[in-house]
This record gives sequence, C-alpha cells and structure tokens, in this order.
Amino acid sequence: MPALQPPPDPEHEALEWFARLRQPGCDERLRQAFALWCQDPLNARAYAALEAYWQQLQVPAPRPRPRAVKVRRSRVGLMLGVLFLLLLALLAWLYWPTLQRLGSELHTDAGERRSVRLADGSTLHLDSASAMNVDLRGRTRQMQLVQGQVYLEVMLDGRALEVQVDDTRIQVFGTRLQITRHGDHDELVVIKGKATVSQGADQRMINAGERVTFSAAHINPVEKVDIQLVDAWRSGQLKARNLPLTEVLERLAGYQGQRVWLLDEQAAHRRISADFDLDHPAQSLDKLAAEQQLRLQGVLGHWLLVR
Repeated sequence: MPALQPPPDPEHEALEWFARLRQPGCDERLRQAFALWCQDPLNARAYAALEAYWQQLQVPAPRPRPRAVKVRRSRVGLMLGVLFLLLLALLAWLYWPTLQRLGSELHTDAGERRSVRLADGSTLHLDSASAMNVDLRGRTRQMQLVQGQVYLEVMLDGRALEVQVDDTRIQVFGTRLQITRHGDHDELVVIKGKATVSQGADQRMINAGERVTFSAAHINPVEKVDIQLVDAWRSGQLKARNLPLTEVLERLAGYQGQRVWLLDEQAAHRRISADFDLDHPAQSLDKLAAEQQLRLQGVLGHWLLVR
C-alpha cells in the first residue's frame, strides 16, 4: 500500500517560508514560489499571523521616563558657599597689595629701602613696601606711584615730568620732591623747585617748603612744612611731629608687613611727637605702646590689633 502523506501544516510551512525569505540567497524564483504558496487562504492566513507576531516582537520596549530630581538647597551647603566667598574676599583683600606691588616695574618689600638711578639721570628713593611704574620714552616722562612713598631727585633734561597718583596728576617743575600714599589720603612735599597738583579743573601750585594733601574727592589747602623732617626715613628714622597716632602706627607696622586694626577710637585722635627707629620697628612699636598705654597683638603675621 502507498505511504500516507501527512496533511499539510500551514503554520509550520509559514515558519519555513519566513526563514527562507530572510536568507542571503533569496532570489526572484523563490519569491514566485512563495507567492504561489500564498494563493491558498490557509497558508496566507498562517503567514500573516506569523508576520504580525514578529512585528510585535520588534516593537522596542518603552523607555522609562527619567524621574525629576528635586534639588534641595541645603542650609549647610549655602553656608559653606557663603564662607568660601568670604574667604576668597579676605584673601584678595589681604594679598592684593602684595600682588599689585610685585606687578609694578620698581618695588620694595616690607622693611626695605631702595635707591634706583634712571636712564635720564634721575634718582628714585623708594621707602618700605613701595611700588612705581616709570616710562621715560616720550616727550613727557611719565611715572606712577602705586604704593608707599618715594623721594625724587629729578634730572632736568628739557622734557616735562608727570607723576600719576590714581586720578591725580602732579606736574614737576623742580628737582626734589616727595610723594606719599597713606591709608585715606595722599601727600606731596616739594623740597626744591615747584610742582602743580591737578584733579580735573581743580589745581594747586606748591612751592619749595610746602606740602599738600589730597584724596580722590578734593585737594586740601597748601601748608608749610619742616623740610628737615620730611626725608628722615631715608636714614631709618621716623620723626613724628604732631602726627595722628594712626599714621604713626601704620608707618611702623608697615615696616613689618602688617596692617593696623585700631580698636580704640578715642586713641585714634591722639597726636604723637617723638622719634622712632624704622630699622627696628618692633621695638619702636613696643616703645609707643608703653608710652600711650596701648596693647598690641599680632594676628597671623598680617594684622596688628591695637587696643
């Protein structure tokens, strides 16, 4: 008896056709045979069901939505940020004068005095912690006092000389003068010759033996000065004659690289008349503190608390 043929299985045949059609060697002849096989409705239905199932498997799974992260501002973090900014401000205030001084063309360290002879024959005597910029190339010689104190011996060579102190301009017509920068004002003393101080339309003429103080806001009236006391610092002496206590403390502490913090407001108005040794500022400060009944306390090597 002939062998019995198994009945056709459309689903199994559909799976075979599905695999054969995706082989690299699939050609037009095979596709025509597949079309002939699909003429049977059962076959076509089986292949459609297999194709639909395959499409469901190919649909990518939906990506999980990222959860919104709520940033909570911590008080501790905020306080740390504020402290960090305060620390940066403190360091900038503390070290900016030193950085500014080191960035100048001519400068001295705390406690150092230095004399420099320029190319035009002029001589600059720089006091402790002082800084200057000099430009002698133009028709007008330009100088800028950045910090501290300078004594100028000017060589006259037919060109004008100007010294800039922030927005104040000093025109030099003499041969010897001294310019000083204090905490809240600046000062010009003419020892020989003349000079003018200008701020916009405001101007003062200063003759030999006179001094004038000025700030960013105005120029004060011209006063007489004792020339013998002006440049005593060049020989290491501070000859104070009716000077404010604050100014004397600042000069002595500056020779140690310290800033003064005077806690006694009444003491700030005292006037001092005495001689001090700038080459030994610590001993001079102790002497002044004993005479004025003050207490001195150094802080981190940068401040000098005065009570």
